[in-house]
Amino acid sequence: MRILLTHHAPLRHLPPGWFAWHSAQALAATGHEVRLLVGDWEHRFGETLEVERVVCGDDPNADLTFSLPRFTSEDPASNRSTFAELTDGQLARYRDCQRRRLDNLILHFDPHMIHCQHIWLLGQLALESGVPYVLSAWEAEFIDLDARFRPLAEQAAENAGRIYLADESTRRRMQVAFDLPQERLETLAGAQRLTDAIADPFAAEQVAAELAASYQQVLTERFG
Repeated sequence: MRILLTHHAPLRHLPPGWFAWHSAQALAATGHEVRLLVGDWEHRFGETLEVERVVCGDDPNADLTFSLPRFTSEDPASNRSTFAELTDGQLARYRDCQRRRLDNLILHFDPHMIHCQHIWLLGQLALESGVPYVLSAWEAEFIDLDARFRPLAEQAAENAGRIYLADESTRRRMQVAFDLPQERLETLAGAQRLTDAIADPFAAEQVAAELAASYQQVLTERFG
């Protein structure tokens, strides 16, 4: 299966970034073709997986000249702006850049499944693409979600094949916040053990197997 994982922030940075990285590695180790599209504040090289980056900031080759935005709940000591603090123009440029990069990856990689970290903008872009997609939801979904993002989050959540949660508490909050059917919310048993630098190998293997089975079920539901 060809799987594209997307994330607004760098890999190996905070729990969602570590989860995306460890999951991607585990999926690749079991024979799947994996690509990643992430936001970052610098270009990086020498990755063991193929990673496409939308770079924001002072890098002379950056895609966007403003700093990489952060979620309110992340990096509390950081001086980077939050997504909520972006101007409408900055948000439009960010979205357009992500859309063009996503479109190019879909054209050349032709993924069977897109798996987005966080539920709003990248999830809504995955919806627009027409490719089957799933989402992972994190604590940041519930903290000061800007009114501009709420419609995007609702569209992304409503149309996702599955939404994965790392624990039951987040699952309950997700169901209440977005009024979603239970059968489309899945708690991944080993997800919490993939959210820091050292991944539990057994958990990584377990999560990869759960994800692959879930992806296949989503594809079966959509295409028969």
